[in-house]
Amino acid sequence: MVDISTIRETNAKGKQLEGLVAVFVGGTGGIGESTARELFIRSTRPRAYIVGRNAERGNKIVADLKQLNPNGSAFFIQKDVSVLRNVDELCVELKQRERKINCLFLTAGYMTLKGRTETVEGIDQKMAVNYYSRIRCALNLMPLLEAASNANELSRVITVLAAGSEGEVRLDDLELKRNFTLHACLAHCVVMTDFAIEEFSRRYPGTAFSHSYPGTVKTGIANQLSGPVRLAIKVLYAVMSPWILDVRESGERHFFQMVSKCYPSANGGVGIDVPEGMNVFNGMNGTPGGGAYSLDWDGKTAGDEKVLSKYRAMAMGPKVWEHTMQVFARAEQIMRKDSKRPASDEAEGSGRVVPDPIGWRAA
Repeated sequence: MVDISTIRETNAKGKQLEGLVAVFVGGTGGIGESTARELFIRSTRPRAYIVGRNAERGNKIVADLKQLNPNGSAFFIQKDVSVLRNVDELCVELKQRERKINCLFLTAGYMTLKGRTETVEGIDQKMAVNYYSRIRCALNLMPLLEAASNANELSRVITVLAAGSEGEVRLDDLELKRNFTLHACLAHCVVMTDFAIEEFSRRYPGTAFSHSYPGTVKTGIANQLSGPVRLAIKVLYAVMSPWILDVRESGERHFFQMVSKCYPSANGGVGIDVPEGMNVFNGMNGTPGGGAYSLDWDGKTAGDEKVLSKYRAMAMGPKVWEHTMQVFARAEQIMRKDSKRPASDEAEGSGRVVPDPIGWRAA
C-alpha cells in the first residue's frame, strides 16, 4: 500500500508541474471531479476539460476549479460518450483547441441491471461506456499525447474501472452479442482493458497507461437507480462505510498516479520523483516501469495473474486490439450511413463515474 501521507507529500510538489493539460471524460462527479480538483490545488496554471452530460453540474465544477486556481483554465464540454460518433466529435474539438494533452483521465461509467441494450451503433451501452468509448478516445487523442511525450512532458492515460476483477472471457464472442450477462460484461470489459493498454504501451512507448481500481468510493450511483435496488445500494454503503474510500482521498491517489515517476512510460520517467524508500512499480509485463499498469485502489499492482497469464499465452493483446478495431470499423460504417440521424438513443447516466457492483470487492 502506498501510504496516503506519502502521496500527499508527493502531491505537494505539484507546483513544479506547469501548464499541464488534462481531459476528464466523466468528470462531472465522483473520482473524475475529485482528481480534477487535486490537479487545480497542486499544480501551476493547469488546463482542464471536463466532459459529461450534465451541463449544470459541469459548469459548476468549472467555476469551482477556477476559484481553486485563478491562474488555471477549465472548460466544460457536453457529450454523451456512449455513442462513438460523439467521442469522435469530442476529440475533433479537443484537437482544434490544444496541441498537446498531458493526461487523459477516463472515468465515465454506466449503471443498470438491464441485460444487453444496444446503442445506435450496435454496441451494448455498458460496454460502450466502460470500454469501447474509452479506447476510441485514447486512440483518437494519441497524437496530442505523443506531442507531450515528444516534448519530454508527462503523457499518461488512466482508465478507472475494475483492475483486479478479471474473469473468464469468450474469445469467440468478445462483444457478448450471444452470451451476455452482467458478470460476463464486467469480466470482458476488465480483461479487454488490461490487454488494450498493454497494446497501447507497445505501440506508443512514450505514454504511460494505467487501468485503475478505485476501491469502493461513494459517488452517488444509487441516485441513478430506483426502488429496492437503490435502497440496497444505500444500505450497502452504510454497512460497509469503514471500508469505503473517501472520494477526496481517491482524487489524491489518482493525481499521484497521474504525476509520479512511480508509473513511467516504457521510454522512461517524467514527473515528480519517486518517494524515498519506494521504487518504480512493475508493469503488467512484470518489468519495472513497463509502461502499462494494473493498479489497485492503494496504487499497488493489481490484476489476477492466473487469468492474465492464461490469456497472455493465447496472444490476447493482438486479439483484443483486432476485435476493437473491427467494432470501430463497423460503427464508422453506421456513422456514414446514418450521419444525419441524431444520437438520441444514448445511455441514460453515461458520463458519470460509477462502480459496478458485479465483481465488487472491498478496498
